[in-house]
Amino acid sequence: MILTIVSAWLTFAYSTPLLNTLEAYGITPFVQYKLMAFILCFYALVLALSQLFNIFKLLAIVLMMLAATASFYMLQYGIVIDPDMVINAFETDPAEASEQLSSRFFITLLMLGVAPSLLLLYVKMPSCNALVKIKQSLISAVCLLSLVVGIAYTSYDDFASLFRNHRDIKYRIVPFNVVSATVSAVSRKLEKPAEFISLGHDAVQTKTSNKPNVMVVILGETARSDHFSVNGYDRTTTPTLIRLLNSGQLQSYKDATSCGTATAVSVPCMFSFLTSDNYSNIARNSSNVLDVLQTAGIDVTWIENNSGCKDVCNRINTLVMNKSRCGEISCYDTDMINELKSWLSNISQDSIIVLHQMGSHGPAYYKRSPQQLKRFFPECESPELTDCTRAEITNAYDNSLLVTDQLISEVIALLRQHDELDSTMMYVSDHGESLGDSGIYLHGLPNWLAPKEQRHIPWIIWPSHTIGVAGSSDNIAVSHDNFSHTLLGYFNVETSLYNESLDLNKKAEKNINASAAP
Repeated sequence: MILTIVSAWLTFAYSTPLLNTLEAYGITPFVQYKLMAFILCFYALVLALSQLFNIFKLLAIVLMMLAATASFYMLQYGIVIDPDMVINAFETDPAEASEQLSSRFFITLLMLGVAPSLLLLYVKMPSCNALVKIKQSLISAVCLLSLVVGIAYTSYDDFASLFRNHRDIKYRIVPFNVVSATVSAVSRKLEKPAEFISLGHDAVQTKTSNKPNVMVVILGETARSDHFSVNGYDRTTTPTLIRLLNSGQLQSYKDATSCGTATAVSVPCMFSFLTSDNYSNIARNSSNVLDVLQTAGIDVTWIENNSGCKDVCNRINTLVMNKSRCGEISCYDTDMINELKSWLSNISQDSIIVLHQMGSHGPAYYKRSPQQLKRFFPECESPELTDCTRAEITNAYDNSLLVTDQLISEVIALLRQHDELDSTMMYVSDHGESLGDSGIYLHGLPNWLAPKEQRHIPWIIWPSHTIGVAGSSDNIAVSHDNFSHTLLGYFNVETSLYNESLDLNKKAEKNINASAAP
């Protein structure tokens, strides 16, 4: 009896994300009934087997607590729980994690996790000797296994079609998705590290200027292209960049795509020599473009104002922004300007520096901009985005972009002061963001499921003599695949890793030549 009740609770109490999706996909009620029956029998089978090891209550409580947490965030933000999402959670620092805790979360955890767990602890299990208990558990398990196999066999065509056409379904079955994704993520983490793959030993630079070439890369966070006014957004979120674009000093790629939808994927991917099509975690254990530039004799520095560089900066000079540098618990991105000033004053060779932004990281978008910069009101100041209107969420998000505009413009102004350098600024975001579009919030969905907003990113270049000024590049499709090769091309580094067809410097030259042709 208790086994049946707990199994039913696990199947139906947390089923809203799954059922909503099945309805949205137009799955017939009969197939839905069969799927729910299969899930019920599967959970009952697992719990029956747990009785053999006397861990029934422990397992049930763990599953209920995980399910309560997962179902809350799935309903709150429209996400799915897959291995990449679990890895994102592992790599989220405490400050970021705390921003996603709210009163509604704790109420949900209490009602759907703690309360049924306490009730289960209070219920006394039927007492019997060990042999009888084992016999009963085995009989139950055999019967349930027969039901699971029977339902799967008779529903094979329906289930095969469902999971083939809608791959996300398995990531919406709570708490199965949490357990499955966590096992997969942990197994990745516990894999014996392969020997580090060192690349680019043949990298050689050919100098083309008497002045040091300097590249300042601003690595954005959670910026979506269609919210940059420099790309046509109807709100003035990038006022300074618009003036620079109108005066012909900027190149803005309007059709830019990220490698992934989360920092843990996009950042290692874009600095690697892999592409979005063949990216794997091997990139985090291999030399990246910054390592190769360093091998070629270019000075490389990374300034970190986010939750980490995802192994990209492990072998280069790195400076982390913290309270001692800006006097606040978390630094605004513009606080990195002082560190950049110091760095620029000591340049004596070709150099690159990466400024890794906190950018527009959510859900606490309102915390990313100081009061004096805000211009869009009222803002959403709740971690529960569904408590806010779309307008309030958008206001808070757009205000965060004003900080990015200020950072980019201050970097450009600073580089202009250094006539002794040939300088370029390149801004590119790691991924985009969902702001309630189609009921989806934040980011991190698998590429094959993610809406355009999570991968459509801004990419802006303030060029030196190397890259021709082309204004707003509406018709040129670019992606993170271009990033590493563009850096190699900018510093004129020759290596077998270099792919000229992915170098934006070469694309600019081709466009100029094509325009000049009769």
